[in-house]
Amino acid sequence: MIWCGLDIATQFSEALSSRFDNISDANIASKPDVFFLCSQSTQSLCLSFIDDCVGGIPESHILTIPNGDDAKNLTVCETIYTWLKDNNAQRSSLLINIGGGALCDVGGFCASTYLRGIEFWNIPTTLLAMVDASVGGKTGINLGHYKNYIGTFSTATNIFITPHWLKTLPHNEVLSGWAEVIKHGTLLGGKAWTQVQQPIPNTNDHQTWLSILEWNIKIKSRIVNADFEEKGQRKLLNLGHTIGHALESLCLDQEKPIPHGFAIAWGLVMESALAIQLSTQREVTEALHQQLKTIVEGLYSSIHFSQNDIPVLMNYIRADKKNIHDKLLFCMAYAPGDCDYNIAVSPEAVIQVLNNYVGHTN
Repeated sequence: MIWCGLDIATQFSEALSSRFDNISDANIASKPDVFFLCSQSTQSLCLSFIDDCVGGIPESHILTIPNGDDAKNLTVCETIYTWLKDNNAQRSSLLINIGGGALCDVGGFCASTYLRGIEFWNIPTTLLAMVDASVGGKTGINLGHYKNYIGTFSTATNIFITPHWLKTLPHNEVLSGWAEVIKHGTLLGGKAWTQVQQPIPNTNDHQTWLSILEWNIKIKSRIVNADFEEKGQRKLLNLGHTIGHALESLCLDQEKPIPHGFAIAWGLVMESALAIQLSTQREVTEALHQQLKTIVEGLYSSIHFSQNDIPVLMNYIRADKKNIHDKLLFCMAYAPGDCDYNIAVSPEAVIQVLNNYVGHTN
C-alpha cells in the first residue's frame, strides 16, 4: 500500500503495530525482526524518524550504506546480507529502507533475494525516490557502469511518502527528481504537462507538492498495475532512459558522475529529437521537442561529450535492457500524452541525434 500525506509518522507507526499483531510502539523496538537500512546522507533523518515513531531500536538493527550509485553493487549487497544474517534475520523479518532512489533499489533487491525473499517497506526521502524508484516494484543494482543490470521485480508491502522530506534536499536533488516529473507530465499530457512547464514549487509549499506527488504516483501505479513485469506498456516509463542511461554511464566511465535526473532530462530532449524522424505529425513532435529543450536548458547544466564518445554511448545504448537481439527499441513521445513503446530505430538515426549534441557546453 502507498501512503502519501503530510503525517506519515502516524501511518507508519500504525502499520508497524499492525504488522506485529497490534503490539505497542514501545514493544516494537524490542522486536528482533525489524531492520532499518539508511544511507550516509539520511542517517540522521533516519534515526530521528525511528526515534519519533518507535524509539529504542538496537544499533545493530540499523545499517548505514554509501550514498547513491556507490551502494548499487554486489559488494554492498554482501555487506547487507551479512548484517542481516549476523543479526538473525529470518523469513519473518522486515527490512525498512529509508533514503533515496539508490537505497530503495539496493535495499529492495537485497530483501527480495535474502533467504529467497523477506518483506520490505520503503520510506523515500528524495523526490526521485518518491515519484519513481520506491514505487513500482523494480529493485536492482548496477553491473559495473551498466545501470540496473541485476535486479528483481518485487513490491514493497508499504511505501510511506511525504513532501516534508523535500525541504532537507539540496537543489540538485530536487532537480534530479523533477526530471522524472517532466517524464510523467510528457506521458500524461493535459494539466500534468502544463504543470511541468511552470517553475518548480518551493519545497516548503507542502500542499502543492502533495498534489504533484499524488498525480505522479497515480500515473506510475496505473501503468505498473497493468504490466508489472514490463512486457508491454510499462516500457513507457523508460521514456528518456535509453540515451539518458548511456549518458550517465559515460560520465561514470569518465569519473565525472552526474545526478541520474540530469541524464534523464537530456535523454528526454535527445529522444524527442529522434521521435521527429519517425513521427506522422512532425510539426507537433517538433513543438514537443522544442518545449522539452526549453524546459531542460532552463533547469539543467549541459552534459559534455565529444565525437570520440559516440561509439561508447552507442555501446551502452545497444546494451539497453529493452532491446531485442540487434534491434534498438525506444519509447517515443510524439506529443504530450501521445507516446508509444517498442519503436525500432536505426543506429544511424541515433548517431545523427548524438552528433547534433556533440560539444554541448557545460
